[in-house]
Formats: sequence, C-alpha cells, structure tokens
Amino acid sequence: MSAKKARYCIGELSTLCNIPQKTLRYYDEIGLFTPDYRDDSTHYRYYSKSQIVNLMIIKTLKQMGFPLKDIRQIISENDAQSLEANINSHLETMRDDIMKRIDQYTECSYLLQKIQNGIDILEASSSLPSEDLAISIEHIPKISLMYDRSEMEGYDYSEMSLDRWISILRKAEHSKHKIMGPVYVTFYEDNIMNKFLSANSMVEFAVHIEDTSSTDDIRDFGDFDAVTMIHIGNYEDIPTSYIQMMKWIRQNGYTVTGPATEEFILSPLDVNDETRRVTKIIIPVEKESK
Repeated sequence: MSAKKARYCIGELSTLCNIPQKTLRYYDEIGLFTPDYRDDSTHYRYYSKSQIVNLMIIKTLKQMGFPLKDIRQIISENDAQSLEANINSHLETMRDDIMKRIDQYTECSYLLQKIQNGIDILEASSSLPSEDLAISIEHIPKISLMYDRSEMEGYDYSEMSLDRWISILRKAEHSKHKIMGPVYVTFYEDNIMNKFLSANSMVEFAVHIEDTSSTDDIRDFGDFDAVTMIHIGNYEDIPTSYIQMMKWIRQNGYTVTGPATEEFILSPLDVNDETRRVTKIIIPVEKESK
C-alpha cells in the first residue's frame, strides 16, 4: 500500500488499523465514523487519510473501556482539554468499579471460607455421636462487631428468625461496612442457663465487620479465653450442648466471666437443612485460683 495513498476502501483501512471490517461497518451505521468519499460511478465509499487519526483515537478509547456514546462526544468536540477531562472522569469511574469488585471479591472469598469451614466441621463430625463432639479451651481473637441489642420476651427458637439476621446484615450494608464474618448472637444473662428459662432476655445480634472505629453500634469482641463447642443440627437441641459445656467448666476448674455467644458458621441463611447447620458456642472463662 502506497505511503502517499489518499483514500482507502474498507478492507485497506481494516488492514492498516487492525480493526475488523464488521466493526467499521457498525461505526458507519451508528454515524460514529463514516467514509468521507463516495464514487458515483461505482458507488464504492472511501475513507480519507485524515480520518485515520480519528479512527485511532476511537480505537484507543474503546480499548480503554469508554462507551461509544462518550467516544462520539469526544470526537465531535475534537479538543485536547475535553479529552483530558473525559479521561479523568473515566479513570474515576474505573477506580470506583475496581474498588467495588475488590469488595465483592473479598466478600465472596469470606463466604467460600465460611462454607468450607462448615463443611469441614460436618465431615469431621460425621463419624462421631453428638455427645463426643469436642469441648475445648481457646483464645478468641479480637474482632469488630456491628451490633443491635434488644430484649427478647422468653427463649423461643421462633424469635431467632431470619428477620433478625437480615436486619443486622442490612444495617451493616447500609452503613457501608465490609462484612468479614458470620452473625454472632450474645445472651446477656447473669446465669448462662437462664436464657432458656427467663421470661425476658437481653439479646444482641451482631456481624463481624472490617471497621475498627468505635461508635455506638460497633464494639470489640474477643481477646479472651473461652470454652467452645461446635453444635451441629437443629438449634432447638442446643440446650444439651450448653449443659455439657457447663459441666465441663465446673469439672475442669474454670469460672464463667462473661455472656455466652453463638457464632453461626452455617446458619439458616446458608443451608435449609436444619441437620446441616453449624453453631459455635463461646463461653468466656478464666481458671479458678487455688
């Protein structure tokens, strides 16, 4: 192809600029980039050499992710300052999209880890009767919780309904906090077993978030030793697990130092099958002094 060539048919321009003919025809149809010349005798249309600059600008902007409507405006304005402003605006949009995708990736990774953790627990316990599930002493790491605390009238599983989970999750989402872990439910009773008997109990629903700031609805949780146990299956059977834990605490010389918390590893929001739900019971303790 001659370097001095002044006009190009669609095939020549396609080869020169490495843009498919189908794309050039589409740009022509929508009026974004149309041939400058038309041969009246052959009815062939040709692009001028001066159009190559605009076509390469279109190609570059398209590769950068600009929508065609914005490219049309940039080409029509044909101004360096306008191009700069549009690129800056596009970079801001791209940055916001990237941050949103990073947040989505983080939340998806957390959910996968939580589900895998629950499955591992279920598989490990499948060969054991429920009474043989391990009770252990462990240090609970410090995390941040967004919480909502209110009185519950009587201990009733129906009160532990989906709307309570959804409410705290929605609160975190509306506050623009990144959810980093499961829902925690804490029962504020002087005697832990009273939560199954008391007419009224102060119950806190909370969710693990990334934020570490201190506000009225965000608090620290953890950084203490606790007796823990994994409860698998129907939540209505959980009192049996508490009885086993309180017996273990007395027999091993520990004293309860705080309210019991339940960490819902596989909750009703994760699995419909009640027998596949996994709840970790956390009771803060300290060793009795001799």
